[in-house]
Amino acid sequence: MKNTIWLLVLLLISTACSTSKTIPSQWMSNEFKETPFDRMLVFANTEDKVLQDRFEDKMATVLVSEGITPVKMHELFPEVEYKEDYSQEEIDNFVQRCTAKDIDKVLVASQKSMTVDTVLAKNLRNYFNSLEPLSLSHKKDEDLVYDKKELTTYTIEAAVYDIAVTTEDKPIATTTLKVTDPKSNERIENRFLKEIEKLFKNR
Repeated sequence: MKNTIWLLVLLLISTACSTSKTIPSQWMSNEFKETPFDRMLVFANTEDKVLQDRFEDKMATVLVSEGITPVKMHELFPEVEYKEDYSQEEIDNFVQRCTAKDIDKVLVASQKSMTVDTVLAKNLRNYFNSLEPLSLSHKKDEDLVYDKKELTTYTIEAAVYDIAVTTEDKPIATTTLKVTDPKSNERIENRFLKEIEKLFKNR
């Protein structure tokens, strides 16, 4: 019996220490699978300039490994500033500038959403408070006290656009990573890059 209890304790502790979770997903159109890529502009859409430069450099390395010549946004258009919402006029102007530079393929990485959920913490206090059938006293639900914590979920996405043929600002391929309660930004960044690499390898 004691061994069983200790196994439960260890399970609860290990679960509480490993709440970070990542869920990848991919989508690609037939156009993405069939279109040859020679040059591609990479754009990390973030207000953090250091992160933008670093991530665009890393995305460029991924494209080079796939035989694609990368052009970095922070080098080609350093004056373009981060915005949460670009107007259609700004997008049209950007497309024209890319076309003038003989660029018709663009890879954009950005954060799509962030949600915060309050959940019950996975700890011994909550575990024992939930043992209603074994309770010696008749506690009412409202008398029970549970520990709670917040879980933050980020959804980040890399989308490929063919601005030569796309008339409705729709991507021809996307790779998405949903991350809950990340423990290391560097690990998430590297995982995201691997998912981008998979997108091109799976063509």
